[in-house]
Amino acid sequence: MAGDGKEVIPVNLELLSSDNHVGMMLVCGLAMLGNGVSAWMGWGSLLEPSHWLAGVLRPFFLGFGGLLIVLAVRRLLIPGCRAVVRINFGGIHDIRLMVAPLRWSFIVEARQPPGILKYLLRGVVLGLHPDYEPAGNETIWAQVFHVTCRLRGKHILFVECGTLDHGPEETLAVIRTHLRARQEVPVKKR
Repeated sequence: MAGDGKEVIPVNLELLSSDNHVGMMLVCGLAMLGNGVSAWMGWGSLLEPSHWLAGVLRPFFLGFGGLLIVLAVRRLLIPGCRAVVRINFGGIHDIRLMVAPLRWSFIVEARQPPGILKYLLRGVVLGLHPDYEPAGNETIWAQVFHVTCRLRGKHILFVECGTLDHGPEETLAVIRTHLRARQEVPVKKR
């Protein structure tokens, strides 16, 4: 840092897909789908027919549980772990969200979601520059996932860390070292 005479070297990090976390996602999906199917077939479940919320939760459990199972099985059938997110000097590249790395010049801030969302949405929120134009760089999943934020005028990108081998705290710390290194003005020595 410029003030204390120490130079912070940004850390490069590759986040891999964690089979344990994906396995937990599979178990949750099976529980949701099983509960939805048993309620639909009339075999009895946690959702009693007399409860008003059962009509809403049954389709949700069937749809979301099935989606979790498909995504988890698809990932578990791929042998070995693969790099999902790369954080290096070129920027942040989440292969689930972007075709090419997001350059550091477009990232204004990095933080975790506030309040209880910090524990429900395990990931890092990247605040993007208002001039950032995602055309051609974001995948269809990123556009669908961020459509509500973009409609409200927010320029953010959410990097999900729930199924990765490093948590959001460590990921956020690495991203902040890169942002700090780019904010510091190099001092010329005479």
